[in-house]
Amino acid sequence: MSVEASVIAPVREGLFTVEPPALIGGRCRACGSLRFPALDVCPRCQGVDCEQVPLSTSGTVFTFTVVRVAPPGYLGEAPYAYGVVELPEGLRVTTTLLAHDLDEIEIGNPCGFELLTLGGSVQSFAYRVRA
Repeated sequence: MSVEASVIAPVREGLFTVEPPALIGGRCRACGSLRFPALDVCPRCQGVDCEQVPLSTSGTVFTFTVVRVAPPGYLGEAPYAYGVVELPEGLRVTTTLLAHDLDEIEIGNPCGFELLTLGGSVQSFAYRVRA
């Protein structure tokens, strides 16, 4: 295998860290506002002194849906779950939800952050539901 073929690129730079695995949020040093994804300018106070901070790797399912039929052009597996996870910091993150049994996902379930590889060459993130 060539070196280029083994490189896994993030789905978008700056969303998460690999070591240790965590989402990267942005905190405004002026007003303390926290956002995901991290931004260079605070949307609350327009401050430009924002720092990147790792976010909690656990949360709870705020809302979700199970997609049973793949939409046109979708190359992944169906069914799959997609939802919003609420982090202890109060942020809500839209994400893929992973579970042993998608039909057992419930609002309020605890979940944990995971990295996943898409198509063998792109790295993204999801939250695994713990029933």
